[in-house]
Amino acid sequence: MIHSVNTGATIEAIVETPHGQVTYAGDIEIAGVPGTAAPVQINFLDAIGSKTGTLFPTGNRIDRIQGLDVTCIDVAMPMVIARAADFGKTGHETKAELDADADLLARIEDVRLEAGRAMGMGDVAGKVTPKFGLLAAPATEAHVTSRYFVPTDCHPTHAVSGAICVASCVALDSTIAEGLARPAPTNTETIVIEHPQGTIEVALSLTGQGAERTIDRAGVVRTARRLMSGDVAIPD
Repeated sequence: MIHSVNTGATIEAIVETPHGQVTYAGDIEIAGVPGTAAPVQINFLDAIGSKTGTLFPTGNRIDRIQGLDVTCIDVAMPMVIARAADFGKTGHETKAELDADADLLARIEDVRLEAGRAMGMGDVAGKVTPKFGLLAAPATEAHVTSRYFVPTDCHPTHAVSGAICVASCVALDSTIAEGLARPAPTNTETIVIEHPQGTIEVALSLTGQGAERTIDRAGVVRTARRLMSGDVAIPD
């Protein structure tokens, strides 16, 4: 089990350990990460309300903030999610293109600050949450395209916790993703999200229908990477 210091969430990590030894070699690829390695299943067990204590912190599935429609949602990571087109973007821009647009970043920050107050998070200036996402229709067979801001520049790929939040926005009714993303009709669904360097898949377990639908569990597959090994000398 892992405790997320950022949000307080409890995360289950399932690591391959045949004969009591961690397996590092494998054929799992992650977009934006070189090479392949053994899979590690990461499950967020109490993802709803990670920071705010509730799924939709404002009480609405869509809020009107500074003339723009946004969804304020908290699953694994509190986020403010908007349509890329409402910010004058296609949603398929590169990280470099988005980071170079000072007017865009300033507009995102203005909306994020007001949304943070509406979410009960107070003054979020200089704070890393809530994050911000811009969604667009996918270019491939994915469910949606996302550009994830952390929060003042675009992520080169997509954070895991943010991907879970975006996937939940896609899976739940009457959010900003409705009419934009491909629908996720079943209660056990893998949501595929396009990002600047490829895709990330989020496995969701949901219960209920319509306005009563909620997220029970969310997970992603990462990989086991051996980064270093060594000895530390401790005095007697």
